[in-house]
Amino acid sequence: MTSNANSDSKLVAESRREARRNRKGCLSKAGIVLLACVALILGLGGFVTGASGIRRSGTIPEPWLAHLSLQAPSPSLPKSTLAPIPHIPIPDHPFMAQGAGNNMHCDAYMSDTYQARGPQSSDARVTSRTQGFGGYGTIAFDPEGRLVAVYSNGGNFQLELLDPDTLQELAAYDLPPRSKRWILEGTPPWEYLGAGMYFYLDEQNRAVVPTTENTLRVVQVPDLTNRTAFELVREYDLRAHVVSLPFPRQDSVAWVLPDWDGTVYWFATTAGMVGTVNLTTGAVHTLRLEGEIIENSFAVGEDGVFILSDYALYRFRHAENGVPVAEWRTPYDRGPAQKPGHITRGSGTSVTLTGAPDGFVIIADNAEPQINVLFVRRSDGAVMCSAPVFEPGRSGTDVSTVGFEVADASGNSTGITSALIENNWGHHTFPRSHPTAGLTRVDAARQPDGTYQCREVWSSDEKSIGVFKLSLGNGLAYMYWREETGLMTQWVLTGIDWRTGETVYRQRTGAGLGYNNWAGALFVHPDGGIVYSTAIFGLVAVRDGVNQEPVHEP
Repeated sequence: MTSNANSDSKLVAESRREARRNRKGCLSKAGIVLLACVALILGLGGFVTGASGIRRSGTIPEPWLAHLSLQAPSPSLPKSTLAPIPHIPIPDHPFMAQGAGNNMHCDAYMSDTYQARGPQSSDARVTSRTQGFGGYGTIAFDPEGRLVAVYSNGGNFQLELLDPDTLQELAAYDLPPRSKRWILEGTPPWEYLGAGMYFYLDEQNRAVVPTTENTLRVVQVPDLTNRTAFELVREYDLRAHVVSLPFPRQDSVAWVLPDWDGTVYWFATTAGMVGTVNLTTGAVHTLRLEGEIIENSFAVGEDGVFILSDYALYRFRHAENGVPVAEWRTPYDRGPAQKPGHITRGSGTSVTLTGAPDGFVIIADNAEPQINVLFVRRSDGAVMCSAPVFEPGRSGTDVSTVGFEVADASGNSTGITSALIENNWGHHTFPRSHPTAGLTRVDAARQPDGTYQCREVWSSDEKSIGVFKLSLGNGLAYMYWREETGLMTQWVLTGIDWRTGETVYRQRTGAGLGYNNWAGALFVHPDGGIVYSTAIFGLVAVRDGVNQEPVHEP
């Protein structure tokens, strides 16, 4: 009996060793395949965009003979009287840079709206910047209107200060690179959700950046008068406060925002850890969302911090000692599986706040056959109304909604909260995306009895897989995607009228792989008239020309 037991144990041990060898072999093969794909894309990118775009900084080149391609003429656009959208102002966070443009999604409410108007003239000017393969995750704006941005080529990360007109680099600061373990993990650069791509600009013009080393760096942005270089102010070590995962997987502190009282930073990790960091003492307190992950930005309001996992929406506050406390939890329909075009299963939207603390949190679920836009009451997490969107069986989103509360001409609330949502459902293989149309507006209207009714107002056939933005200054929602006719791929910035859903603005940005923005974000300059789009080979700016169309007050 003992001999058989020993023999069995040896067989089991040998079996386990063989399994480990096989796993290592698989990981090595997967890593080799992934590296080969990256090398191929870089090589093709160099061929398609022109060799000048590979190693030196300059304008994103277009393919040779791009302007001679057999491009079908753009359809005529309907006339539109552009006008600002009356709205309830989004409050400035006292510990973030004032005005829209202090983080990926514009403000503390993550509204994805700008007060400034975007470009609208028929003779817009397009400029670009490239350092080769790589783009910009977040773009914020300093008090002088300069761009503060994080650049990455998938491995290295850099904080940059750019001229808003020429896109010239004025200063740069190296951030920690991404660990080479991503090769074994099998997550390519274009699906990376971890640290380095998100940051916010605080009230002292400092970039607060979660790094790939699971630290928070507070970096002073140069004003170019008293200070000409970025300077590290403080670094908080969070390595002992993330989720421990089996090799080669790694948890990542991906998002950070300040509490409304300014005493703590809130952070969230991709593996579902929520925490606070005391700004003064550096003390860290965490709460694990067991069995849940986080893949989206969170929002902060006067009434708490709102975080969305792949199972539920939460509102948190911190206790007096900084410990995170969940005040309510609202589950949603996460769907039967990960949808085509999504990075993970569950909601693909960031959290969007509207109105005052008695307003809404807007998210989308992941239901089948259609996803639903949910208007959730901020005070207690109750779903006040919802509306299904997009074609049944081809319905899904993996980017944030746009949301705000509509006002009348006097600035008083109309009782209507409006949301825009983009359909990203589709089978995407980098660098080619195939989303299903389109962009949809859903309104939640307060009824005389205090309840709410949701309804779809319009649906556009425009497509994108990027983070779109709404200009409250001229009423245009800006999207970025390619033309689907012609011999050469042409990339276009479009403007959709929030009131009618009609496409009333189109501006070609460039041709070829270099102008592809692959799930990147758009940003509107706070002075107005300029939209920036990240691209997989850099940054593109579209600015108004001389023949600017007037914006009429409503």
